[in-house]
Amino acid sequence: MGTQNNFESRVSVFNDALQALQSNNESRKIIALCGMAGVGKTTMMEQLMQAVKDSGTFDWVIKVVIGENNDPKSLQQAIAEYIGERLDETTVHARADRLRKMFGEKSQQGQKKNLVIMDDIWKEVDLIKVGLSPLPNGFKLLFTSRFEDVCHNMGVQVVFRVRVLSDTEATTFFFKTVGPFPSDGDDDKRQRTGEAIVKKCGGLPIAIVTIAITLRGKIVKAWEKALRRLKRDDLEDLKSITNSIFKMSYENLEKDEDKAIFLLSGLFPDDFNIRTEDLLRYGWGLSIFKDDETFVTTRSDVEICVENLIHANLLTKSDENGCVKMHDLVRAFVLSNFTEVKQASIANLDNLSAKRLAKDPYERILLKCAGMSGFPSDTNYTNLSLLILMDGYELSKFPENMAKIMKKLEVVSYENMGIPVLPKTFEHSTKLRTLCLRSCSLTGCHRRLGS
Repeated sequence: MGTQNNFESRVSVFNDALQALQSNNESRKIIALCGMAGVGKTTMMEQLMQAVKDSGTFDWVIKVVIGENNDPKSLQQAIAEYIGERLDETTVHARADRLRKMFGEKSQQGQKKNLVIMDDIWKEVDLIKVGLSPLPNGFKLLFTSRFEDVCHNMGVQVVFRVRVLSDTEATTFFFKTVGPFPSDGDDDKRQRTGEAIVKKCGGLPIAIVTIAITLRGKIVKAWEKALRRLKRDDLEDLKSITNSIFKMSYENLEKDEDKAIFLLSGLFPDDFNIRTEDLLRYGWGLSIFKDDETFVTTRSDVEICVENLIHANLLTKSDENGCVKMHDLVRAFVLSNFTEVKQASIANLDNLSAKRLAKDPYERILLKCAGMSGFPSDTNYTNLSLLILMDGYELSKFPENMAKIMKKLEVVSYENMGIPVLPKTFEHSTKLRTLCLRSCSLTGCHRRLGS
């Protein structure tokens, strides 16, 4: 999206937040960046993180993404992995004590300075339960969140508000992203139409950049068509703005394979590092690339799809090698606007989520299983073709007739599962094409693999 401090309206916010991070003032130990989704909080956070790294303000900088899932065990594990430590303790309380001890050692009685960044907080996180409170000397916390009240409830002392762009900034950003006009004599029309389009984007950077990329190099009639659609939808709120723009970007994808990989990417958890290798394996299992005869050609096709989606601003590059990311607004659009592939991505299985799974015959389900001991038995599995289970440290029970009630199942994936007890009926599954196990114990399962 470009650097935040290229926008005049954000220079003071960036500088004030940076000063708060660099300050030794005890009243600025916990700070937050707040603003609506898609406004650029995470981008500003990443630039602040780079600035304090470059200046050597902190000896350690630790970043974790919260999103929908504020399960303390998962958060503790993410923090420990980021600093290269192991958490062998099994209870939340013991793991919190262990983290506090780690942080105390890294602080060295305040001689070392440390920053913990918690990105995209949706719900209140119990910092004591996690092990991030009380903070030793030299520690600071930086949050990003849409919800200012959540930050205040977590003890934030200073909130910096990231607002939408001014009209001038938004217009400049749009035309800079679009790039040079084609030499067809329609510059004036494009300018007027572009300015009208920018007004419909409401100063939201993600909306501006997405539609600008869609119109790059297009004839003026494509610009006028985009404006007509934006006007017809009478966009007034964030969701309708982004949905309309993402829909246009999706429909402008030329290949069915690009669309299929885009929809598949929306199944992963919020702000997840989506491995291109997973898109390959799941895409192969779901027969997305029908003309490919080998894994090698499919791998090449997946890489092309991912690159096309990045160019369309529907996926973004990740700091993790071999991974991409999907913005949470794009992901919400995928999960709520497509009926041709019915997908459910569930971070915490509550009563409402369980009712959804029981009522609707989903084709693809991703379920984070933290705290679950048994697999939901009331779910309608009749159309299920892909099942991804994550973080099931205590999950041990599956329906005995699982494969029988999942006759269409083609892909099964376990990740961070304590002991992935494979149902015996999978031995006789005729549809299953892909079985993925990552960071799982294979105790008691190896005899069935390859049967």
